[in-house]
Amino acid sequence: MRNNKKIKEKDFVGSLAFQNTIKKTKFKQFILYLFISIISIIIMFVLMSLVSNYVIHSKIEEEKLQRTQQFFDGLIGAGIVDFDVIYSHGFLSTEEQVTYYKKIGDRKIPWEIDTRIYPVFGDVKSINPTRGENFEVSNTERTVRYNHLNNERKVDFYYPHIGYHNLPNELEIAVGLDENKLIEVALSFEISLSPKELSNILGTKNVDWLWADESDSSHFNELGESEYDFDHIMFGEKAKGYLVSEENPYTQMDPTILISGALISGTPSELERFLDLDIIRASVIGVTLDLY
Repeated sequence: MRNNKKIKEKDFVGSLAFQNTIKKTKFKQFILYLFISIISIIIMFVLMSLVSNYVIHSKIEEEKLQRTQQFFDGLIGAGIVDFDVIYSHGFLSTEEQVTYYKKIGDRKIPWEIDTRIYPVFGDVKSINPTRGENFEVSNTERTVRYNHLNNERKVDFYYPHIGYHNLPNELEIAVGLDENKLIEVALSFEISLSPKELSNILGTKNVDWLWADESDSSHFNELGESEYDFDHIMFGEKAKGYLVSEENPYTQMDPTILISGALISGTPSELERFLDLDIIRASVIGVTLDLY
């Protein structure tokens, strides 16, 4: 009887039905583990995405606040009136492209593009290409620099307390151009003036931006023969200043700041009135556009 019982037990374990049951159980177990793994991966992915988005968003908001503050503090560059932002979102980083604009007349033109990467881990990185520029400088004529986006002329300002070898007077050239041109001209003054003093001289018509000179002008510095004017001017893109218009008059500016230059724009006939101003020490042409 015992032997028969053992044979029956052996037959039960080795039966096809039992083997199929075991296979089905293992398959169900595999499906369950796979389902749990997939759900776990999805939950982890969602959590990582939420954390990633939160960290990146915090970095973007911090940079956005700084950029907006710089814009209102006049630290973006001469004549910059606006900017827009495009974002390209990835899983662990976001790319930001900021385009800055100048305004000549009623037309905006792209002037500078700043591209940055906001990673989840690490600091914000600027990925702007490095451009090496070589200039042939001379003390007998202005060294002209060009914008890499549109090939328009960049403007420069001349300090009132530096004795240069050559002071350009391109305002006379500007007023002699075709009347169907819109022209930007950077003016540098003989002396630094307060906003109140300047408002009575310049007004707001065709005046776009004012250069707030923060240099030490307590004594006059005559450049030596071996020194180049180019090394002692203020590049427009590095200048601090303030937008001015009928909606943003001089009275809204800090009365203690000193203004050493201005950006004006308009047609040749509109710029003609500035020729009579005694405060202009130097003038250089910037952007020129066809009116039509």
